[in-house]
Amino acid sequence: MFLFMIFALGCHHSTGLKNIEPFTECPTVSSYNGQLNETLEQLYSGQNDTDTGVLMLEEGMHALLLRGWLAEQSTQSIDIQYFIFSADNVGLLSTSALLAAAQRGVRIRLLVDDVLAHGDEFMLRDLHSHPNISVKVFNPNINIGKTLTEKSKNVVTQFDDINQRMHHKTFIVDGSVVVTGGRNVGDEYYDLDDEYNFRDRDVALFGGTVEAVQESFELFWKDEHSVGIHALLPSVTLEKAEQTWMDLRNYSCDPGNFQPMFRTLIDDMPSQLLQQKESGQLHWVNSVQYISDAPWKNETSGLGGGSITTRELLGLLSVATTRIWIQTPYLVLSEVGLSGLQAAIDKGVEVKILTNSLAATDNYPAFAGFKKVRNTLTEMGVEVYEMKPNAPDVQAMNRTQIPTKMDADVGLHAKSMLIDEDISVVGTFNMDPRSANLNTESFVVIRDVQVTKEMAEYFEREMNADNAWPTSPQVDKEAGLKRRILTWLSAIVPSALL
Repeated sequence: MFLFMIFALGCHHSTGLKNIEPFTECPTVSSYNGQLNETLEQLYSGQNDTDTGVLMLEEGMHALLLRGWLAEQSTQSIDIQYFIFSADNVGLLSTSALLAAAQRGVRIRLLVDDVLAHGDEFMLRDLHSHPNISVKVFNPNINIGKTLTEKSKNVVTQFDDINQRMHHKTFIVDGSVVVTGGRNVGDEYYDLDDEYNFRDRDVALFGGTVEAVQESFELFWKDEHSVGIHALLPSVTLEKAEQTWMDLRNYSCDPGNFQPMFRTLIDDMPSQLLQQKESGQLHWVNSVQYISDAPWKNETSGLGGGSITTRELLGLLSVATTRIWIQTPYLVLSEVGLSGLQAAIDKGVEVKILTNSLAATDNYPAFAGFKKVRNTLTEMGVEVYEMKPNAPDVQAMNRTQIPTKMDADVGLHAKSMLIDEDISVVGTFNMDPRSANLNTESFVVIRDVQVTKEMAEYFEREMNADNAWPTSPQVDKEAGLKRRILTWLSAIVPSALL
């Protein structure tokens, strides 16, 4: 899939930073500053120092607003890793929030993958010119600063290397709070696209395991494959960079871009967090583990080789005694993965998987790969369900109050797993060869009965007949002829690249 999409995804994306209205006074700016430490003290009150606060972020708006509040209230540092960092409305508002934090003295480090799908490398270069902001690019051999000739050459001469991408998604604030999981930066991850939005899942962690996430970030940041963006693009004058900063600031001041109700909701975040603690939605857990691949995941020759995350997931499958429930947008299992599930079924473990239908998927090559294992999975005894593009319970999770967004089609993007009654896994790992062998991945393992019970309620609802079809080749007809043809054409992509 990657090579067939790289030139389309990795191209420069024009931003909305044109004809920007200037604002002397910014009506969308936060009315409060410096609330993070005070709020954290209240959240930590009465808790063990070694426990980790766990807050599941099931709704896109909640996940976005929490990130916005954390960025506004940070006082020391914001460290970020993303595979996709778009230059759409969410991306521009996010970038503006980082810039505003830098302007008040917060140190910003942003690490993006070289693919930078739908992103704007020149805007990020201008951001890097700020004295408090550093931007690095992971494995820059296929897109940023490369001519078409250089890209074509690298496809031939560095085939293995260009297929190894950084798929991490972490947002760390003041070394105290982290948001990680399936969401990238872009409208569709937060229920703000007019045509198609993802059903995704993040988890916010407070204290405890945050230290391990920070250590992983430092490893990636210092790795030789992470290169300063200024070394990849033509230099920019400070005057030009400052104009970009001003455009970003004015863009976020426009209520047409930053709706007033979002300002109100962000300002209310401290009280929301405290209410979530009191209601038990924020759990304090004594066993939370962050698992991350090394920066250079696979140094073997070829496209196989496995990884840290792959071995850990297989280990979790092996300890299951009653159930394995999985949500994954792409389901392209290798013999190793199939064998792991078969071993569980042989022990009497119930295995259920929710993935995308052809009508809901955003990835035709991956669906073509799924078709190759669909019958095998059902014959093994795996219950496989395919999400509907108009799944009502998923659409109802859209809280934006914007009718055009709430009516958009939906597709699964959450990468989660439940093991027995007490283990929950949330992260970036898709059930496909790319996650197993090529892309760097990470996930959080939460050992807690209540967290697992609450996640199971979402799993059950999203696998029911209103929201998903039991898998069958007949379900593909719900997608229409065009999607079926594109999937058939995509079958030429080697499974190792899916």
